[in-house]
Amino acid sequence: MSTPARPQVSTQPPFPPSPSAPGSLPADRTQPRRNWWIAPLVGVLVALGVQLVAALLLLVSPMALDSCSAANPCGRTEAAIGGALVLFLLALLSLGVPWYPAKRKSLGVGIAVSLIPLGLTLASIGTLLIGIGVG
Repeated sequence: MSTPARPQVSTQPPFPPSPSAPGSLPADRTQPRRNWWIAPLVGVLVALGVQLVAALLLLVSPMALDSCSAANPCGRTEAAIGGALVLFLLALLSLGVPWYPAKRKSLGVGIAVSLIPLGLTLASIGTLLIGIGVG
């Protein structure tokens, strides 16, 4: 008499586990998205165009101080030019900021972070114009 054959039981699951299945590891979110570079590139190019205008305004803004004298001090204008210069330098430094978050995070975060240099540049121009009395 022969003994009946035992069915083989596989220890491997029939399909790979889903990333959302309980007990599984979370999906790797550090993979770069496709076309991640578009938002920071557009943001930097627009910011550079506006920064050229800001640089031109900063270069000609000392002429706003020509009428300053002991009888007519221009402290507000000097402070505005200094503040605009600081904001402009921060805008230049922030041109590199959007690249990493845009690559690793969602599209919305990439676009939002890409607006940082533009916002700092516009703040620089606004501070300068208000300080010299144009606005």
